[in-house]
Amino acid sequence: MFRGIYTAAGGMVSQQVSINTASNNLANSETTGYKKDIAVMSPFQQELIYHLDSSNPSGKSAIGTMPYGVEVTGAEIIYKQGNLQRTDRQLDCAIDGDGFFVVQAPEGIRLTRNGSFKIDDQNYLVTGQGYRVLGQDSFIILNGSSDITINEDGAVIQGGTEAGRLVLMDFEDRSAIQKEGDGLFSAPDDLDPILPQARIRQGYLEGANVDMAQEMSSLLVSFRAYEANSKVLQSFDQIMQLAVQNIGNLR
Repeated sequence: MFRGIYTAAGGMVSQQVSINTASNNLANSETTGYKKDIAVMSPFQQELIYHLDSSNPSGKSAIGTMPYGVEVTGAEIIYKQGNLQRTDRQLDCAIDGDGFFVVQAPEGIRLTRNGSFKIDDQNYLVTGQGYRVLGQDSFIILNGSSDITINEDGAVIQGGTEAGRLVLMDFEDRSAIQKEGDGLFSAPDDLDPILPQARIRQGYLEGANVDMAQEMSSLLVSFRAYEANSKVLQSFDQIMQLAVQNIGNLR
């Protein structure tokens, strides 16, 4: 009896996480460079079931396993590229392909797909949050915001002179990459970077890779599954109440 309650409750918890994940994706559907998440579920721990067996010295024999529903084991980031949206702003850059821009955040080196750059009061090329953008040799410094060309290979040209070259970074194994706030990603120091096959598009920004219809469908499915588990839990609760009320009437 209690197994059914635990299984239904575990299903409700898992579906709530799925609902929260889909809701967050929908909330960020207009966020530049946002990468959607999906809740990863796997079978919960299984328990070996026995039955009484007088012929066995131990008095019982195994008859199989019983699962306890599902559990959420984590969130997987989907790195599929979003649509490139034309802005015609000379400091807007989109990565057409794999990889990330590299920036210097207060916590250290971070990655981002948001190429909405600007120039700060010290003439450094920075992100919208003010994090300096790394070039191949050092930070990129520009003399004002006029006459700037950013080539597909990342070269930043101003007045006919190369002021720096944007760095793109990627990894063969992205499973260890984690999301942070402000559209940033972090990677462990021991994760070896690779040079991505990509080009930079000046005057474009990458939209979120969120499919609104798909997320709404996933949200609806999760709501239905949550509701079904809730009804199962209520049924077990009613059965338990009847058992408690009538157990003393047995003769």
